[in-house]
Amino acid sequence: MDYFRAVYLADERSPRVLQLTQEAISLNSGNYTVWQFRRVILEALNVDLHEELEFVTSIIRGSSKNYQIWHHRRWIAEKLGTDVAGRELVFTKEIFSQDAKNYHAWSHRQWVLQCLGGWEDELAYCDELLECWSV
Repeated sequence: MDYFRAVYLADERSPRVLQLTQEAISLNSGNYTVWQFRRVILEALNVDLHEELEFVTSIIRGSSKNYQIWHHRRWIAEKLGTDVAGRELVFTKEIFSQDAKNYHAWSHRQWVLQCLGGWEDELAYCDELLECWSV
C-alpha cells in the first residue's frame, strides 16, 4: 500500500500502476481510493472496458456485497452504454440465484433498467421470481 500511495501522489498513470491497483484491490476490495484511481488510469490508458468488466465480475463473485465494486461496475456499464444492458441483467440474475436479497445487485439492476434499458423482459422475469418464491 505504501507503493500505491507513492504512485497515487505522483499521479502516475501507467500499465504498471494499473496492475498495482489490481493487486491492491485483491488485498482490500473495499478501498475506494484505489478504485477511483483505477478509473482515472483506465481512462488515461484507454483500456478495453470489456476486459475490465471481466475483472470486476471475478471480484464480485468473491465479494458480492461490496459497494465499491458495484459502483465501479456501474461506471463501466455507463461507459460501455446500452450494448451491455442484457449482459448486466443476466449477471444480476446470477447473483440473485446465490443471494436473492443482495441489495447491491438489486440496486444495480434498477439502474441498468432505468439508464440502459431492458424493460421488455422484466415483467416475465418478475413472474418467474414470483413463481419460484411461491413454491
